[in-house]
Amino acid sequence: MKKTTNVIVAVVAVMALVFVALLYASPYLAMRSIGKALDARDADALSQYVDYPVLRENIKGKLMSSIADRLPAQDSSNPLGGLGQAIGGMMVGAAVEAMVSPAGVMAMLHSGQLDPRLPPANKARRAPEARPDDASGKDSRDQNNDRNFSVDYQGFSKVRVSRKSDPARAFIFRRDGLMGWKLINVDL
Repeated sequence: MKKTTNVIVAVVAVMALVFVALLYASPYLAMRSIGKALDARDADALSQYVDYPVLRENIKGKLMSSIADRLPAQDSSNPLGGLGQAIGGMMVGAAVEAMVSPAGVMAMLHSGQLDPRLPPANKARRAPEARPDDASGKDSRDQNNDRNFSVDYQGFSKVRVSRKSDPARAFIFRRDGLMGWKLINVDL
């Protein structure tokens, strides 16, 4: 009887450790799947890792805040000041709607910039060899550095993912269920 109890306790302990390890590794597994989707240029596969409404609102907020910081303080005697801000808000909204699309997010993840441009298909990050005709001068070590990323937990349900070569630019993911992750914000 005592032997059976010990076996059951051991099995439950091992299962708990495996579960905790999977929870911890889940953002890494998601990053691997995102990398495969980027390599395959599969926007549909990438879309399952993006919360588009939340991402749109967060980017709009950052852009509106940035614009407000650059504009002079609103003068109540100038009736056109509010109109200018309203027009600016509409322009930001339209730009964000276009940018935060499956193709736009894919390009943003490739480039690490809010003004994304996908690299040409023949220069995708597939081949680990240096190309002598590559005008940028990048060799295989530079291309492989794009794969080196850092995942920093910011609580149980939030991670900040950045390239090790550029830690200031990051993508913020929120846990979706126990094992899933969705892109919700960017720090660029």
